[in-house]
Amino acid sequence: MDNTRDLGVIADMQCGVFAAIERLRPLGFPPGFPSSSTDAQYDEPAITIRQFSAGRSHVLALSDSGRIWSWYHAKNPALHIKFANVDLKDMTLSENSSNKSSSYGKVRQVVAGWSRSSAYVHGYGIVVWDPVERDHDDETTDTMLVLENAEVPRTGYQRVKGTRAQSDEEKALGEEVGVVLNYIILEHFVLFVTDLGKVFCGRFEEKHKVDNILELRALSNDTGEGVDVQGSFRRFAIFKNNEVITSDQGYLEACWNNQRSNPQESFADGLKKIPALQNSGVISVAFGDYHYLALHSNGAITSYGTELQACGALGLGSEQDDEGKARGIVYERFNHDGRLLPHAYTRGRQVWFDSTKKEWINYLTKGGKDPEESQERLDLFRNSHNVQGEVSEWIEQEGRALDQTNKGDDELGAHFALRVSAAGWHSGALVLVNDELADQASSRSFEDQAFPRLRLADGTEMPGTKEFDEWKEGRPEWNLNISA
Repeated sequence: MDNTRDLGVIADMQCGVFAAIERLRPLGFPPGFPSSSTDAQYDEPAITIRQFSAGRSHVLALSDSGRIWSWYHAKNPALHIKFANVDLKDMTLSENSSNKSSSYGKVRQVVAGWSRSSAYVHGYGIVVWDPVERDHDDETTDTMLVLENAEVPRTGYQRVKGTRAQSDEEKALGEEVGVVLNYIILEHFVLFVTDLGKVFCGRFEEKHKVDNILELRALSNDTGEGVDVQGSFRRFAIFKNNEVITSDQGYLEACWNNQRSNPQESFADGLKKIPALQNSGVISVAFGDYHYLALHSNGAITSYGTELQACGALGLGSEQDDEGKARGIVYERFNHDGRLLPHAYTRGRQVWFDSTKKEWINYLTKGGKDPEESQERLDLFRNSHNVQGEVSEWIEQEGRALDQTNKGDDELGAHFALRVSAAGWHSGALVLVNDELADQASSRSFEDQAFPRLRLADGTEMPGTKEFDEWKEGRPEWNLNISA
């Protein structure tokens, strides 16, 4: 995106439809408020945003004072959300948030779904309603009173602090469900995790009603330790015990439809553990329609899945110059959809922001310093998916090794990702850039390199006269039955 450095410190970013169709612009507030939260700084807590969520075609935000704001168009000011059936209360900085009575009716979190809006409200639980917008001839309304909303059952429990006694019903709810720590809104399901290490889902019916909730025992943490959930639209990830388990609504549908007749273990094949995501410091996972990205604690981003029509959503290069192919992407001949080979899921494929690596890959895939000597290997690379997969892993390891040699005094590289996002066919990241290190990387020379010659996993030796290339991190033991 252009001119983002002029914005100052960027705290968060997300992808949504606004990001796909509009240029960079501030979202505004109704007349009477400063034109944007940037103008207000810390002087107006009613519009100082502390958390926001981007849906398919709307954005929700939660202000420091606890107000919910909703945008349905990038050019129109926000609407302040109130409810006929939920008594929301504003927050003041002087209040003691640990006091249960003072937190009742206060909003903790907002989540925008595909076609739903939602918020977690203390004392009520997860509240869901339709996205709102003004009438076509209405330019003055600043508040929208939501007349119909639904509450997800058994999500409002809060642990008692102090001497107040709990009812038997509250005690049972605390032991069976617990306190909701985080939740997501998918196309047809709400999915949430609690302080007991349990994972639950509920299916939306007419007008967002959820009749009951179902514990997903295969996803819950038997140790009672922490568990988290992230996801959007139709896919999600569960984080527990340094593992990342990915799945989709098909798994939830199977569990929901068979909750009385079959044990959930029958549907375990709907859960995936991508090797590159296990015990690799994954902080967050962002899902688009057909691809997803993982942010790791070392500032790296890895990509998974498919990019439609070679749109570039995986962030691994393009189809035209063989860069995407060198990173492990196979492109369909007619529709140009690009899918990652299973070789890429063992250790992952990192998104590289260093333009020199692109030049290096383009140089290698044109034969390097000796195109004639490399030609047979290039033919194998372009015609055999297995050879392509192994070459892409060798390139991955070489690229990571280059990053290790270009670090500053803080042990960070030229690019360190702080946030990752995805939606639809596009992706984004919030990246800390060390300009000095980035300039050093651009001065690298690779003119003495040739296209790699490898000993493949099946024992085949790639043709050529140059010496065999070694693996920086060793050749992986691939599981080629994996898909994202």
